[in-house]
Amino acid sequence: MKTKYSWGILSFCLLLIISVGLVGCGMAQRKPFSTRMPAPTTPAPTETTPRTTPAPATPSTPSAPATPMPTGTKEVTNLQNKLAQEAEKVPGVNKAWVVLSGKTALVGAELERDVPRGGQGDAAGVKNEIMMRLRKADNRLTGVAVATDAGTVNQVRKVAEGMRANKPASTFSQDVDDLVRKLAPGMR
Repeated sequence: MKTKYSWGILSFCLLLIISVGLVGCGMAQRKPFSTRMPAPTTPAPTETTPRTTPAPATPSTPSAPATPMPTGTKEVTNLQNKLAQEAEKVPGVNKAWVVLSGKTALVGAELERDVPRGGQGDAAGVKNEIMMRLRKADNRLTGVAVATDAGTVNQVRKVAEGMRANKPASTFSQDVDDLVRKLAPGMR
């Protein structure tokens, strides 16, 4: 009886050793985890305000370098006037003023009285149409922000008219900074 019991233990141990050997060899054949660190990626900037539009996609074909934004007071004023006239072509816009801050157009749009102020097809639709129209008018713009509330429109108008009157840009730097903070905080 001892031999039968001994042979059972012996066969169990032998089976256990073979099983561990097979499983262990299978584990040894697996490749170890890579110790290389992946290259860091820079997250794409995101827009934080729904009133702005993203920059248009540029074609991958080589083209002539884009002309820089104007820096002279006269050229800036001319571009602002051109963009304001373009914004006024949008149905529902009574009058518009534009102030440029770098490559961002800050638009103050006075809407016609019959434009609804809430729901679908309202002032938001007019704002989106202004944004699309200005982007098409000048592809150098990386952002367009539109305001229709009376206080902000008045502030944009005051800066735009002051620039038309050839007042120094430094006179309006604080006002432009305030407008950028209000209208396009993610574009600074």
